[in-house]
Amino acid sequence: MDKIENKDVCKNCGGRCCKKSGCDYVPHDFNSLNINDLYNKLEEGNISIVSAVIIDKIKDKTMATPFLYLRARNMNREIVDLLSMKTTCSMLRSDGCSYSYEERPTGGINFVPVEGGKDCYPRENPEKLIMEWERYQKPLSRLVKRFTGMSVEAKFREDVEQLFYDVLAENYDGVAEVEIADVKSMILQLVLAYPDEYNNALKRYKASRKLLVK
Repeated sequence: MDKIENKDVCKNCGGRCCKKSGCDYVPHDFNSLNINDLYNKLEEGNISIVSAVIIDKIKDKTMATPFLYLRARNMNREIVDLLSMKTTCSMLRSDGCSYSYEERPTGGINFVPVEGGKDCYPRENPEKLIMEWERYQKPLSRLVKRFTGMSVEAKFREDVEQLFYDVLAENYDGVAEVEIADVKSMILQLVLAYPDEYNNALKRYKASRKLLVK
């Protein structure tokens, strides 16, 4: 992509996009996609394995499928962060992004800064860029297993339950209002896809409330 950068606009904005979440990587952001090289890159602590959630309805059943990709790591999140409420990008500093323009993920340089900060827009569809990871689902799944000892399905279910709990308990520290709204807009579909995980989260939440009352 041609370089489009306006540091004055970004400074006045204060990193509104960056406070919502870190930027998405695409495969060509990396010199090597060898699984061991990616493992070492993730070990540095600046990148997470995350997932987009693809919702399908098969007959009368709602299905949610994780689609794996890499993203700049968010504050207080793990290397494997398949599903959570996004927080401020760990690369954000008081003077802006700690990465140079050339070092940033494609998802970051994809955004064109517009005066006022609220109307920055992507040159390319971010969802289309994420789909470039389609051919790398198996190696990313292997990395999830390597880091967590869990399959993608098991880890995703664990994260879904924790997300339900965080929404019920309103654990919104460090989460931007626009991100809270985005999560709430998809929560019903997730409940339909994962009713057991929702019930588990609800039981945990009710138990925590009882402890607070005592």
